[in-house]
Amino acid sequence: MMNETQTIQSVVTTHPSGDARFASLDETIAHYHAEPTALIQILHAAQQLFGYLGADVLRYIAGKLKLPVAQVYGVVTFYHLFTLVPRGKHQIMVCRGTACHVRGAQLLLDRLQQELGIKEGETTKDNLLSLHSARCIGACAMAPAIAIGDDVYGKLSPDKIPKFCQKELKKYV
Repeated sequence: MMNETQTIQSVVTTHPSGDARFASLDETIAHYHAEPTALIQILHAAQQLFGYLGADVLRYIAGKLKLPVAQVYGVVTFYHLFTLVPRGKHQIMVCRGTACHVRGAQLLLDRLQQELGIKEGETTKDNLLSLHSARCIGACAMAPAIAIGDDVYGKLSPDKIPKFCQKELKKYV
């Protein structure tokens, strides 16, 4: 009688690219018995393995779960935690919640884009910083606020952004 490990090993196949991460992804898919209902869990695992969900990974998952690629893509684009492009090592998240919005979040975002030389959703050329916005980061009392990982910076203004980039962002680059 085969145990679960033997079953998983018998399902694992080699991806034509030779990329070992696909074997790890196959283990995750086998763990969930290739059930389409486990799509989100499988996408999480894939993003952890690859850093983002490229077209080849989406097609691979769709094929393994016998789902249309459009359905997999739809799930990925619905949830903001998934990304179709590589992200930087550190994520700069500008809060766009109501309190931050009325206190100038858009102006902060505009100034950050100018200082970093990237637009929202892009990554710096050195792949260290990505710029994003969020509906709310839960720092309303500090509005407008920015989060980088677990660090939250509040009561910012566009004129403080150049100094912020020179001083605070040095921790992340």
